Amino acid sequence: MTSILKSEALTKYILETNAYPREHPQLKELREATLNKYTDWRRIMGVPVDEGQLISMLLKIMNAKKTLEIGVFTGYSLLATALALPDDGKASFPWINSS
Repeated sequence: MTSILKSEALTKYILETNAYPREHPQLKELREATLNKYTDWRRIMGVPVDEGQLISMLLKIMNAKKTLEIGVFTGYSLLATALALPDDGKASFPWINSS
């Protein structure tokens, strides 16, 4: 687990007592599905729960109505962004079909 905190125990404590209990059910489901499919996904890419909550908080403070997500792995940050927007908000991401 990569973190700016030097103590892995402190990081675990913060996630288990603060971030995970506040995680939206759809985000939790997506995170768990990602962990099941990509066991080493943190080394590839991905947004930790606490970063997703920070993004959501900042979008709400800004009263953002439109967002653009560049680069989507499993969509965790995109979903976190979309859930933070008001009902008339719009989350967009460019899609390039590689097949």
